[in-house]
Amino acid sequence: MGRTKRVEDNNEMENIVIDDTIQDLPMQKIEKRVVDEERVEMQKPEPQNSNEPVNCLRNERVIVRFVPRPSAMVQNPKHILYGGMAENAKRSFVVPRLNSTGMFKNVLTDNEKAFLERAMGLEYNALSIYRKKDNFWDDSNPMGIGRVTLHKQDNYLDLSVPEDYIKYKILLANKDQIASSLQELEDRPKATYQFVIISENAEAASNLSKMDVTMECYTEYGAIRNDVDTLRVVIELIEGRPTAPKVKLDYLQGKINEYIQKDPRRFLRTVKDELLPAKVLIKKCVEAGLIGKKNDTYYLRSDGTPLCEMNEDSTLNNAARYLTSVKRQELKYTLEAKLKQ
Repeated sequence: MGRTKRVEDNNEMENIVIDDTIQDLPMQKIEKRVVDEERVEMQKPEPQNSNEPVNCLRNERVIVRFVPRPSAMVQNPKHILYGGMAENAKRSFVVPRLNSTGMFKNVLTDNEKAFLERAMGLEYNALSIYRKKDNFWDDSNPMGIGRVTLHKQDNYLDLSVPEDYIKYKILLANKDQIASSLQELEDRPKATYQFVIISENAEAASNLSKMDVTMECYTEYGAIRNDVDTLRVVIELIEGRPTAPKVKLDYLQGKINEYIQKDPRRFLRTVKDELLPAKVLIKKCVEAGLIGKKNDTYYLRSDGTPLCEMNEDSTLNNAARYLTSVKRQELKYTLEAKLKQ
């Protein structure tokens, strides 16, 4: 314990207390104590500004790809108007407005706005949707970004560039015309979809040579070549229209061979779909009258129950996922048993 010395000042008549703890410690302990205090000081985290926005940009490129939809008049993929869009045509998308207020929809979060304003050298609140003058999101403002123009050929956006990131977010906000991913395009195949956003990294990872893909196609085909029901469903999924119930096996095999030669990646994606067996079951149940179909949604004819989870549309993909889930196995087995009766 340290001692205290009391000094009496005759002029001020005050007592001064002096702590001489360090003075009484051996020199080695004094040095250790100083070093320990310095170490603790160095380990203290530097103060951070909690208001600093987080960088929303990322080192990634995406492809915005046209979704062709064959029409009754144009079936040839090589036709200039195939898919409903001419080769040199353009389509533009603007920031959606809310039906309730007519205001622009917020395509950016508050953090994204704060960061992008700094990154782009804009004044505070320049990206606010509420600005009355020179609104950044108004497509008539040449200084802003209120319109994104897309071509029939692949469109590329670099998400590490602020302007491209904003265009990406505008496209995502156009939910009825732009599918956010290939998975969404397959799970919720809206007839209104015009383009789909694809990660370039995912695209490159699956970019095998055509020969490798074709060889894998024939391997997969060999496992189902005599399965009429599965061949029919594969063709229906690729063509987007039903096949005749009594179609012959050799016709189906010939069609499959055509698809492998013409678009092997699409065939491979279709035949390797883990939900394909469930989709075959659903198609068979529809023809047997066990499952109903209305406007591309599926339901049980016995009680009208939609084949999907809460807050989902009972599309073919969601219906297949519904029947594949562990808690729906009893329903699946019941349908399979009724088909055998």
